[in-house]
Amino acid sequence: TFLEGDPDQPLVTGGLYHKEHVVPYDLPANKTRSVFKTLSSPGGGGYNELRIEDRQGAEQIYVHAQRDWDENIEHDQKIRVGHERHDTVEANAYSEFRAEEHRTTHADRKTEVKANDHLTVGNNQHVKIGTGQFVEAGNEIHYYAGSKVVIDAGMELTATGGGSFLKLDPSGVTLNGATIKMNSGGAPGKGSGLNILAPVIPWLAASAAAGGLTLPALINMSPQLKQAAAAKLLLVKQCGVQPDGFCQLEVCPCGKNASVV
Repeated sequence: TFLEGDPDQPLVTGGLYHKEHVVPYDLPANKTRSVFKTLSSPGGGGYNELRIEDRQGAEQIYVHAQRDWDENIEHDQKIRVGHERHDTVEANAYSEFRAEEHRTTHADRKTEVKANDHLTVGNNQHVKIGTGQFVEAGNEIHYYAGSKVVIDAGMELTATGGGSFLKLDPSGVTLNGATIKMNSGGAPGKGSGLNILAPVIPWLAASAAAGGLTLPALINMSPQLKQAAAAKLLLVKQCGVQPDGFCQLEVCPCGKNASVV
């Protein structure tokens, strides 16, 4: 192609691979792949890649970011995965939901935390379990309430420790221990207390301003606009004719006022 159709001003709008600039994957073995692949500059060594594989039965869209990937979606995002999904994060992961979060798991949920787990609830927490709840702590369980703690068992409540036990059931109250002490001094046991940590707020994705409209090529302009561009005049609306029929433009871009062209 040529700038404004001038053969003295050629433009390169495409290129072909050759022995110095080879294809990213061997051909014809990978003829079903469409690839956009770059090379980090300067020095090379890294790359960004968008690869589309159209081989039947092995279709794939592959994306590789050499460093960062930032996304900004101004409205909704919907993702559907027809089979399994696997996510691996090598370092920390941060999520922030500025409104409600809803999750539904239709089968088992298996979660493992290999260090500490911290949960902070701003108001109330409600947990409903269909059958049973089983909690095991290797050393200590400590419950604290600023006002009251209520434990309500429909049929039986049992507290066991140190070989002694207290059981409440429809038959009455059973208290058993080596020695039963009533108002004989001593002190209650104490728990370790709360030491909660707050989460870290995630960073925002990078953003950019909207692009602008490109100016039309001179080959597509009217002769009047070419004249205005050659004179380095500011581009204005095509017609500058006033209600009285007079045009104040030095160069009339629309051609209606022939006296100033």
